[in-house]
Amino acid sequence: MKITIYELLGMIKDGKAPIEIKYNDYLLSWDNVDKDYYCEEYGNLFEYLFCEFQTIELLNFTVEILEEENKIPEKLDIYDELQSLLKDNNIDKHNLHKMLKKLELKQNEIIDYLKNKGE
Repeated sequence: MKITIYELLGMIKDGKAPIEIKYNDYLLSWDNVDKDYYCEEYGNLFEYLFCEFQTIELLNFTVEILEEENKIPEKLDIYDELQSLLKDNNIDKHNLHKMLKKLELKQNEIIDYLKNKGE
C-alpha cells in the first residue's frame, strides 16, 4: 500500500509505525531508538528528506508499506497433547522435552511480536 510521507508521519505519531517500508527502491526498517527508518545503503530516511527538500515538497512523496505477515502465534493444545501421552503411558523424556521446547518457542514468538510492535 502506498502512502504519503505526511500520512506516514501521522502513523508514527499514533504509535503505529510500519516495521518496513520501501522508498525509491530502498527497503527501510523502523529504528525504535532513532525514531526513523533506516537502511545501510541509504541511512536515515527523515534525516535525509528534511535536509534535502523543503517540507511542503517532501510531505507528498510516497512510500510503500510492506505488508507484514500475521505474526500472532497460533494457539497451542499442550494440555490435550500431554493428557493423551499420559493416558497412553507414552510420556518419556524425549516427548516431554519436545513439548517444553514447543512452549519455549511459542513464548519467544510472543515476546518478539510484542517487541516489534513497540510494546
